[in-house]
Amino acid sequence: MGDFCIEVKAIGNHGCQRELKDGSSVFGCRRDDCPDCITRRYVRELQASGASVSEAKLTHWPGQSSEVQDDLLTKVRRGSF
Repeated sequence: MGDFCIEVKAIGNHGCQRELKDGSSVFGCRRDDCPDCITRRYVRELQASGASVSEAKLTHWPGQSSEVQDDLLTKVRRGSF
């Protein structure tokens, strides 16, 4: 048993609940074809498996001035679309 890191970089349609602003709680649209919600579901399943998840973030447009980040543990959005 030990630490591990999972990193996925993807390109495609993303960013559900874009109407929510900085500091809002984001729970997702819960659609089966939404990359954001698929990722949220994966984090929940990983936690349910017994893994202790210390950080899980979904970053839209990383490194750009328009970067938006969803913290998948606290469910808080930083930035706005």
